Amino acid sequence: QLYRRLSEVLGLNDETMVLSVFIGKIITNLKYWGRCEPITSKTLQLLNDLSIGYPFSVRKLVKLSAVQFMLNNHTSEHFSFLGINNQSNLTDMRCRTTFYTALGRLLMVDLG
Repeated sequence: QLYRRLSEVLGLNDETMVLSVFIGKIITNLKYWGRCEPITSKTLQLLNDLSIGYPFSVRKLVKLSAVQFMLNNHTSEHFSFLGINNQSNLTDMRCRTTFYTALGRLLMVDLG
């Protein structure tokens, strides 16, 4: 239902295009809002939900170049919340765990 509504509003007529919009926004949020915990947490929850989704959708998701970017560039150079410093706290660790859990699921798609 969400796909259908986004399809109408954005004029996207393909599930892959809708997934691409989601992933583009996720990457933007994680790159530029990585030190804003409320945004990072909600964004990572969306990524996590997408990685758990229907197997057919997850397979489409893994094929997107933006997802491949995340799988190949999962460092603090690209996503500041992944960095460890003196001010890292439990919330940062939870965010990192959620991020790597979602990436792990996406990596397993091709294996399963």
